Amino acid sequence: MGIPEVTEAISAQDVNEDSFTKLNGRKNQSVTKPVTVDSETGEILVRRATGKARVRRGQTEEEYNEQLRQYFTEENGPTRTEPNFMDNVNDFDEKLDTMDLSIKQNRLRLQAYPQRAYYRRNYSICKDLCSKLILKVKDIPKIQRELEELEYMQNQCMLRLSKE
Repeated sequence: MGIPEVTEAISAQDVNEDSFTKLNGRKNQSVTKPVTVDSETGEILVRRATGKARVRRGQTEEEYNEQLRQYFTEENGPTRTEPNFMDNVNDFDEKLDTMDLSIKQNRLRLQAYPQRAYYRRNYSICKDLCSKLILKVKDIPKIQRELEELEYMQNQCMLRLSKE
């Protein structure tokens, strides 16, 4: 994937500044394509929302290949999730033991499991997942709202199970 060839390289001063001025008291909000400044380095001239010009530095072929290598070898490519991955309760137990629950994103990811079980009307599973999660996170400070939500969901599950 090389840099496309450009017939004419221009500088930032060569661009007509009048084409990006205010029209009827409003800024020009039209989308403008980047203008190639130097085809050797891949530098391009882009317009900001304010209308000012900015020169972006190019990326060499080596830098691009290094990024690709890092993405596919070190980070193993894009994250792939299987359909209905949240229905696997054993996965929840494994994540509950390995995840750092002081991080809010991890707690919310785990909290989605009982929420999905509740939504799918698996109240016994939801109640069990809520109780496991409450036991793990009750000692963490400043998460009172999350605890209240889990306890509310657990109480609703018990109420629904008693009606059945």
